[in-house]
Amino acid sequence: MSPRETPPADRPPDADEDDGREGAGDAGAEVGDLVVIPVPRIRAQVGCGERVGVVVEDRRNVVKVFFPEIERAFWVDRDTVLAIPEGRLPASPLARRLHEIARALNAVAIEIYERSGDADVFHVYTRGTDLDALVRVRASLGADFRRLAVEPGGVRRARLTLVFRTAT
Repeated sequence: MSPRETPPADRPPDADEDDGREGAGDAGAEVGDLVVIPVPRIRAQVGCGERVGVVVEDRRNVVKVFFPEIERAFWVDRDTVLAIPEGRLPASPLARRLHEIARALNAVAIEIYERSGDADVFHVYTRGTDLDALVRVRASLGADFRRLAVEPGGVRRARLTLVFRTAT
């Protein structure tokens, strides 16, 4: 599958269907992982260069990788991305923040929703978190934090709307 850009949606594709990944222990990148595309041909198709991206959606054989520095996201085959440890390569502040948020909130998808004034709106989908994690995320955003809303999304999922200032 060649990379393709996807328009923003109200929710991730198949948000009500179980994608079979929870607890599967599959190797490879997952939502929130910092990743690079090590294959030069794929990097050239995507146009990301050697930048670090963050996985924002995860399906059976593809992942959606967001590259904050070029403000674009692409679906790419799972086997064409390489998860890297935090701090191994320089990553944009937004990629690092999304990585930390995804880990803290057990995110299963992140939607880059819209720009609202001086802040960006993100929908973070989770299958479970707690108040302590929400407080930690709010504290980690510091003065950049604007708003947080929790919306029930059914039995298996909740949507958190997180608004914070991002570097331009």
